[in-house]
Amino acid sequence: MVRHALTAAAVLCAAHATAHADAPAASAAISAARRTPLVASVERTRVAVVNISAQEIVKARAAGPYELFMGGGRRNHDEVRTSLGTGFLFDTTGLVLTNYHVVAQGSRIQVTLDDGSDYVAKVVGSDPGGDLAVLKIQADGPFPIAPLGTSSDLMLGEPTIAIGNPFGLNQSVSVGVISSLHRTVSEGGRSYYDFIQTDASINPGNSGGPLLNADGNVIGVCSAIYANAQGIGFAIPIDRALRVARELVKSGELAQAFWGFDAEGLDPEAATALGAKAGALVTDVEDGSPAAKAGLRRGDTIVRAGDANIRDADELRFHLRDVPVGTAVRLTLLRQGRRIEVPLSAQPMTSERAQQLFEKRTGLTLIELSPAAAKEAGYKSDTPLLAIGRAERGSAANKVGLRRGDLVRALNSAEVETVRQFRKALGQARKSGRAVLLVQRGYALQEFTFELG
Repeated sequence: MVRHALTAAAVLCAAHATAHADAPAASAAISAARRTPLVASVERTRVAVVNISAQEIVKARAAGPYELFMGGGRRNHDEVRTSLGTGFLFDTTGLVLTNYHVVAQGSRIQVTLDDGSDYVAKVVGSDPGGDLAVLKIQADGPFPIAPLGTSSDLMLGEPTIAIGNPFGLNQSVSVGVISSLHRTVSEGGRSYYDFIQTDASINPGNSGGPLLNADGNVIGVCSAIYANAQGIGFAIPIDRALRVARELVKSGELAQAFWGFDAEGLDPEAATALGAKAGALVTDVEDGSPAAKAGLRRGDTIVRAGDANIRDADELRFHLRDVPVGTAVRLTLLRQGRRIEVPLSAQPMTSERAQQLFEKRTGLTLIELSPAAAKEAGYKSDTPLLAIGRAERGSAANKVGLRRGDLVRALNSAEVETVRQFRKALGQARKSGRAVLLVQRGYALQEFTFELG
């Protein structure tokens, strides 16, 4: 009986081997019509595409008095939340480029390669305002890298390929064309500029994955930032993404720049008078600043920054924030009917200067109260307190009701008690372009939001 069983098994193995022996011939029979450039592009790049799993531990909430009274005295268990996304290797040492929002809340990040191998990764640096982050795989390389292209010569209608992890479906491929360039997308009260628009499907989980051209070169970083998109997707141009990534690898963050001027959007009447369809109107130039040294004047209309057309002040700020400190950008201006160009280089933004700009923009003056001064003001505290010393009449702070004596308890969720702590939190807030102050008056707490530009 055993001999018969072995013989049957041998026959099955022989048949299996014969079937596999025919496999190469079948593979060789695939026609050129089927093995298109798109197929070759996917095969070339997918080995460098990684799936990202970012885990966030949400601490248990203590039971409240009502729950204790009703018998719910036990604490809830800590909850682990997992967000899924995509990224791609751009350096053989294990550097991965992805979207910031994929890993923003992750305390433990795991990446999975195309061959199924798993690795722990750490965040090297992030740019919340540009929705980009760089991870480093915690293992020795070399790792396969994606072939990097350029976004400077993109054409409307050219084929695109998105590879990612939509809805947790690993290594999914979608195909489309470039349907628009330099697209502006508004979502969650914020505007994002200079996106590549494609009709290749980009869904939650695709975020951070590569957008390829027909040669299989990466031309963009996919971003499912626009929740209401129907049949279209967006990607950050690879030239800008790599410029930011290199800065993040070098220093962990984008060096904050000081330009020394303020600008606002043009209203239609002013635009007509200036002969401009759009642009950013310079409203103030600080003495001795880089802008003043470059020859920028109040009343100038900036219509172009480098190779990018400028439609409003927000778009101008977006393009300037990506320019490395010390690197010149050429601004095209309209001045009294003449079109001129000026080179402008930024200086490093110090914490003191950042506070000055914040106070100028909001109209707030902040003061640090000692415990004794806080007691005189009616607050009992063993530590210093940060208070509003002045809210300038007619300022943004004054218009929302802030006034002298209000306490500033936190900036963008970071508790602040001293000017030094405030400056540190402000440095982080500037990356997102928004400052949210938690203010106390008496026993009441309220949040106030200011755009930082």
